[in-house]
Amino acid sequence: MNRLALRITALIVAAAVLAACGNPPQSFAPPVQGAQSLSHEQLTVSAGDEASARGARILSYHLMRLRTGGRESIARAVRKKYPADLVRKKGPIMKTAASFNIYVNCKQSGEVCWGDPEGFQKSLTGSRFAALLKQYTNSAPSSYTFGGAFSVKYHTYTKLFYANDLLSVVHAALEKNGGQAGYSTIYHVFLPKGTDTCFDRSRVCYSPDHPHTFSFCAYHESVAFEDVSDEVIVSVEPFQKVAGCESNASAGASALTNSTASTLAHETFESITDPGPAFAWFNFTFFEEVADLCETFQWKFSVGGTAYSLQPMYSNKYHACADGP
Repeated sequence: MNRLALRITALIVAAAVLAACGNPPQSFAPPVQGAQSLSHEQLTVSAGDEASARGARILSYHLMRLRTGGRESIARAVRKKYPADLVRKKGPIMKTAASFNIYVNCKQSGEVCWGDPEGFQKSLTGSRFAALLKQYTNSAPSSYTFGGAFSVKYHTYTKLFYANDLLSVVHAALEKNGGQAGYSTIYHVFLPKGTDTCFDRSRVCYSPDHPHTFSFCAYHESVAFEDVSDEVIVSVEPFQKVAGCESNASAGASALTNSTASTLAHETFESITDPGPAFAWFNFTFFEEVADLCETFQWKFSVGGTAYSLQPMYSNKYHACADGP
């Protein structure tokens, strides 16, 4: 069974593969090496971006289930028995990674609708928390950085975002970012409060306002665009300060910032250790990744000198959840 089919079985979700359609725009120029960090570049989604999204293929994805509030999340917390280490398969990992944020439809500007995700990402670089990754990647904690951010206004006829909408926005960011992609770049898409997102042709959704379809807090995926030579690693972070996904306030950060940062850390660590489409670091006992194994916990610890309230990550070294190497 291939990776996508196995994950669908394990997570009980429907496939979200987009049908090819339309003529793609011309290919991007090669990415500029050593490009300077961006600062809230404004995006415009073009008809070409939308056509590229329709022709894209989602190669693999992995959902972050609800942290609390559902019978399944409680059962998962109880049934875990450690050690349940991650196993290294032949899939790629991210030895280095620059994170680029895409802020969608924030009424203010930049990151403010989600607290301070950039502050957390900058604190993560070189931190003890990031050093936990070394056992899986053999890379220094300074290898994982904040690359820049984009803001975009994107119109949908309802408050619901589907895969085509999200991939249109990602393609616009790729174009603005010189086509920078592959296993050294992560694009994080942030959706504002009051919006939902569902997988195409399914009832698997982030939908706090519709509990019967509310299945996940966030996810990461690998995507193939016809006009981009490398795979594109993407995570989607809807608004996290909602029951089932949220974190508490801490001495150094608000509940909004911690809710965003905890899920952002979850998706960042999983993108680095198991970006797809082939399995890299994975736990086949519970069909989970490095962050899934610890997502029901909330610890207060320092990241780069700032006190956060976040979920820890699984450590093969300790055979348990941890916040450092």
